[in-house]
Amino acid sequence: MMTLQARESLSPINYPGRPLRMYPVDSPRAKARLIVLALLADGRVDASELDGLAKYRAFDELGITRDDFFRVLYDFCADAAGLPEGSGNYLMSPALLESLFAEVCGSAERRKLARLIFDVIRSDGHLAEGEVRLFWKALDTWRLRLDDGIEYRPRAAGHRQRGQQRQQAPTHRGIRTDQ
Repeated sequence: MMTLQARESLSPINYPGRPLRMYPVDSPRAKARLIVLALLADGRVDASELDGLAKYRAFDELGITRDDFFRVLYDFCADAAGLPEGSGNYLMSPALLESLFAEVCGSAERRKLARLIFDVIRSDGHLAEGEVRLFWKALDTWRLRLDDGIEYRPRAAGHRQRGQQRQQAPTHRGIRTDQ
């Protein structure tokens, strides 16, 4: 019998007709990919979003190392190159997005991820349309409500106020979830 750690160390599987690799259900990498989606939902990775991951101890909560998280980010960006393109962004169908959310089954894990997604998307002081759509899609897909024990946490220290200059880390094209 294979342990979870051994299963996680194997390369994820890509299936024909599914442009993104599959991870085992409730695995740290499946959860990390949803946080990666939140990071990219506005089309760029903001330095304050990356700082927020450390402040909110996201890596510990996901059960993944920082290096493995960035490997998931890299793998997602490589997989996204196979997605359809539209107006400067990659497009994800609602069905594909729902399949990614379906890789997390535990209700406590879903609540934790919804909170982490919210922490990430608000850490730069601005909620972009793609970020809001991703957050609500998570709540809808998982049948969560805002009052379902999704704990509120203050924003990361040093966040920028509206109108201040954004610090950007290098990124690739954004991910749109509104197809």
